[in-house]
Amino acid sequence: MRRFIVSFLLAVGPLFLLHAEPPDLLFVRPWVELEPMVRPDQGPYPVPAAAAEKSVLEEGRVLFSAMIYGWSFTYFPGDRSRKVQESFELLPVAQVPWGSRHLSVRETTVEETRLWVRMSYALDDDESLRRSGWESNTAALSTGQGKASVMQGPSAKMSALQDAVRDAIRRSLDVRYVNKPREITGEVVLWDDPESIVRAGFYFTTAKVKLMVRELVPYRIF
Repeated sequence: MRRFIVSFLLAVGPLFLLHAEPPDLLFVRPWVELEPMVRPDQGPYPVPAAAAEKSVLEEGRVLFSAMIYGWSFTYFPGDRSRKVQESFELLPVAQVPWGSRHLSVRETTVEETRLWVRMSYALDDDESLRRSGWESNTAALSTGQGKASVMQGPSAKMSALQDAVRDAIRRSLDVRYVNKPREITGEVVLWDDPESIVRAGFYFTTAKVKLMVRELVPYRIF
């Protein structure tokens, strides 16, 4: 076990170079399964250390991107009376580059069959300003829950996160608007490190977000 963790710390190279702590830091603690229920791409099993290390670093990079830049979204709420099927799309606004020196590995832990990694991201001035802009009362705070079947493979964990973001947006809209709109577009950022668990064959994720509606298109005629 110790050899596994040491090899991980050596593999991340420059990502682990820590300096004096800057004033603005974000933290996440993602995890990956070493023995997932569904093999990823029919590859080796259990998941090799190098593949697990790369996966958990990629998840951390995606989470930090969502916390800094967020996504643009387009949402068509479902409406049975109008026979409208729900549709939801998230597109990254921008992403933290792979190998960014702003990202640091703080701690690694192997618990049973999972590799957990605590990471931090040091915001530069522009990124810090961007985050602080979301603290305004014009951005709604909302929490949602999402899920995805483990039979879809490890990538379903990210699908559960996106479903949680959709649910958070839906909950916020239900509170703010009496009449269901036809289409909503806007931007949303992940506000905290999401929590994910596995239960009864599903990944379950809880996510807290901040969102701003850019355009709301009402139904003109029933």
